[in-house]
Amino acid sequence: MEEKTILAQILQVLDLYAADMRKQFEALHEKFDSLQRQVQTLNEKTNEMDKRIEDMDERIEEMDGRFERQIAQLERTINERFERLEAKLGHVRVELVETQETVDFHSVKIAQHDRKIRHLLHAR
Repeated sequence: MEEKTILAQILQVLDLYAADMRKQFEALHEKFDSLQRQVQTLNEKTNEMDKRIEDMDERIEEMDGRFERQIAQLERTINERFERLEAKLGHVRVELVETQETVDFHSVKIAQHDRKIRHLLHAR
């Protein structure tokens, strides 16, 4: 009988130990579930951040394209204006050369008239 009592006590201790182990396993399982939820939350946030970064990259590429187009348009506009300015300056040069030729012609004529007037004044 004493063996049954000892065996009953051992079984009772094992039941208590098993119940304690079950509680520890349940606590570990709850912690594991909590960690899984945290990891899932982190994964979702990481995915959101990745999406935002991708969106930002797309926007940056769009902005780069717009800036490149605007710079190209600005270069074309500046080149067109310089070409018009060069054409105007070319016309001004031609007019200056023609004006200088006219001035030279009139200077020669004035000098000729001055000589004639002096000759007439001295001939009197």
